[in-house]
Amino acid sequence: MEPVYATAIYPFFNLQDPSTTLILSSVRDHPIRLSSALSPQNLGTYSLTNPSTEAFIAPHSILYPSHLGGSHFITGSDSLICIFDVSRTGNEGPISRLPTIPSKRKQIVGGGVGMKGIVSALAMNPAQDGILAAGTFTRNIALYSARGSGELIGTFSIAKTEADSHIGGTGITQLLWSPCGRYLYVVERKSQGMLVYDIRVTGQLLGWLEGREAMSNQRMKADVVAVGDDGSHEVWAGGTDGVVRMWKNPHTTIGGHQPDFSSKIHDGVFATFKANRFEQY
Repeated sequence: MEPVYATAIYPFFNLQDPSTTLILSSVRDHPIRLSSALSPQNLGTYSLTNPSTEAFIAPHSILYPSHLGGSHFITGSDSLICIFDVSRTGNEGPISRLPTIPSKRKQIVGGGVGMKGIVSALAMNPAQDGILAAGTFTRNIALYSARGSGELIGTFSIAKTEADSHIGGTGITQLLWSPCGRYLYVVERKSQGMLVYDIRVTGQLLGWLEGREAMSNQRMKADVVAVGDDGSHEVWAGGTDGVVRMWKNPHTTIGGHQPDFSSKIHDGVFATFKANRFEQY
């Protein structure tokens, strides 16, 4: 069986309505698949190919955002971001292809801004400006306007910052926005925490979360939970030690931030964590 590179769930998934239980997945040497979570039935495919070789490209990240109404999804692959129309199955391909590295023509005229590498994480800003953040295994982040179909706002590297000596990190595996859309949380493989960036000042490291225990090459996902209308929120994540940890309002801390809550759940690894708001800890 071929390994699955990336998955994404329909943003309006509801078990009470089987027509919404949809999952997108990418597998090497195959088109992107749309299937049902309730059965192995294949509901459709979406082709992403190399124009030169016609070989299938398997995205390393897929974003199925509610901001696009469930009618479109976004993929990230090697130096490429694509937008697909869900209704256009088969061999039609994406409706938009956005290379993350500048073309030779743009380089000649001085427009050499961009980033190179596998786009391993995508996240849509919850604010109305609809900024798309894209991260790579090579530790770069790019911001695009108009929900990924607009102009490049800026790029920056997360390598060689003050946080490296505290939490490490060898490549971006997840990006998370704060509920207010001002702060970006960066999750990496082989990292003991997460980075916190203030996007109002592109590329400015605000601080980092410590004590996560995630020194693994495995994708270990975290979650952000809003706890009020004033922008207050919590970041939740599991570790390789089976412990769930929570950091409260980490955007208010400069530098390192230790967990505000932790609980041992089991002895295994938390590959993915999804949280709901708890009234008491």
